[in-house]
Amino acid sequence: MKYRYFYQTKENENREGWIKARSRENAYALLRKSGIRPYRLIGDDPVNWRPYAAGGAIAVLALALAAVLVVGREDTRPRARAQIAGDRETVAAGVYSGWTNVLSSALDLTLARYAQPGRYVEKPVFTDEERAALAAGLDTPVPYVGGEPPEHRMLKNIVAKMREDMRAYLAEGGDVAGYLDFLDERQAQEREFREKALDAVYRAPESLRERAWLGVNARLKDMGIEPLARPSGLPEAPKEQ
Repeated sequence: MKYRYFYQTKENENREGWIKARSRENAYALLRKSGIRPYRLIGDDPVNWRPYAAGGAIAVLALALAAVLVVGREDTRPRARAQIAGDRETVAAGVYSGWTNVLSSALDLTLARYAQPGRYVEKPVFTDEERAALAAGLDTPVPYVGGEPPEHRMLKNIVAKMREDMRAYLAEGGDVAGYLDFLDERQAQEREFREKALDAVYRAPESLRERAWLGVNARLKDMGIEPLARPSGLPEAPKEQ
């Protein structure tokens, strides 16, 4: 696969390039080894067919069927990381509890920390035994519950996609410690990018500030990062009739 990447130099110059890699995670790993920390990667991921999948195909199909029987027609498709949409209080309660009111396994609780791009995450510390337990958690499906709040369902779908990414990373020779480092580094880069975006908006001339704000918010939205609030001092946008 071929991916287009965007990054900033130490002098804050925006640059881009292309890289060939087996997957998105492999592209990030190759770029990090070369000293590049991309804030965005564009490209289609390959169909997730790995040698390890064949041996567990029957079990996976059985688990998928069980999930369908439990949740019916509700959407349980894995989805990319994003800000959890919906009721703010429901999301705030989940974040405050570390999503322990929604998930229970150590693996899912760890991945849920990184579900929302650019949010602050305190790096967890694990022993070798705990990291092994995280890998073992991939054998147990995400616990969907029929009729659960859409905010909880969205989080679980994101965690499901992160599980897929983690499986791919491990199948390509990576280990749990490396994947956790990847999650931390990506989260930090996203957070740094948002902070720089905020700084860029307020450093823009007042006459161009709204245009700068709209521009960076479009980019943040594209990356799944929480958009910036309307800068103070700007007139409110006219309400639709």
